[in-house]
Formats: sequence, C-alpha cells, structure tokens
Amino acid sequence: MGTRERTVAVLAVLVLVGVIVASTPRALWADSAILPGANIFGVDPNASGTKVTGPLAIYYLVTSTSACGSGLHQVDMFFVMRLKLGTDSFAFAPAGPTQLCYENTNAQRTAIEGFITNTVIPLLFPQSTSPSWGLKSVTDFHQDGELQNCTLSAGDCTSFWAGMDITLAVRP
Repeated sequence: MGTRERTVAVLAVLVLVGVIVASTPRALWADSAILPGANIFGVDPNASGTKVTGPLAIYYLVTSTSACGSGLHQVDMFFVMRLKLGTDSFAFAPAGPTQLCYENTNAQRTAIEGFITNTVIPLLFPQSTSPSWGLKSVTDFHQDGELQNCTLSAGDCTSFWAGMDITLAVRP
C-alpha cells in the first residue's frame, strides 16, 4: 500500500469516526452519579395491579458543596410526574423541594416513594382505603450533571436533572 492509499485510508477512518461521534444521541454523553445498571428505585418487574405510566423528571439545584461532607453536594431536589391512568393524564409535584445530599440515592428514592404513596396514589384511587403499589419499570433513564470537583463560587455546579419513564402497578 502506497503513501497515497494509506493517507486515504486513514482519512476515511477519521471521517467514519467523526460521523459516528457526531450522530451519537446527546443523552448517551450525559453524566450520571448512578452506576450503569444500578437499581436504586427498587423495580419489581412482576408487580401486579392497575398500570399507571408516565414521565418522572427530577431537577437538582446545588445549595452547598460542603454541608454533606467533603466532596459531597447538598441539593434542593424538585420533581414532577405526569401519569396516565386509563385515558386520563394527571400531573403531580410536591409544594416545594426536598433538601438532601445528592449522593444519597436512598434519600432521593424515599422522598419520591413517599410522595407517590401519600399524595399520588390517594388522588388517583380515592375510593380505596389502603392501596399499595409497586414500581414495575423504569425506562429511558437519562441524567445530566457531573458533580465531581465543582465549586458553587465558580458557578460550575449549579443545577442538574434526571428524566425517566415509570410504570406503577397499583393494587387499590
């Protein structure tokens, strides 16, 4: 293979790599504090009951980079969900943020599960006296925001988000 052919081959490979990188969906480049495949939500694919589905969006506003310990981040966590029951859609959001340490995924899960249990399910199933529910699935999970090595004063860690589709199985 001559110099000209080798140069053409190298350029062809570089162009191909550039096309692949440029066409990769932005969501695949998003940062995540959650390890790939981690099941922080306690999904039960065998959960039975009336299906309630829709998107859940979470927004994190960083309030401190020292309140939770060295290198950890205190945030105000806001979330909103739009759930579909049958042909009707309903939107839900708490009155205000939940303040917690971003890296504490158990606290995040507890806040969202508590809101679903105490607000969402009673509003969707008012006739039921003691409904229970399970999280059947979490799909299309995307998260943006790398929190390592940022400082509030520098303005490089101010807010982050996560979005996903959820399916609840409610037993009224």
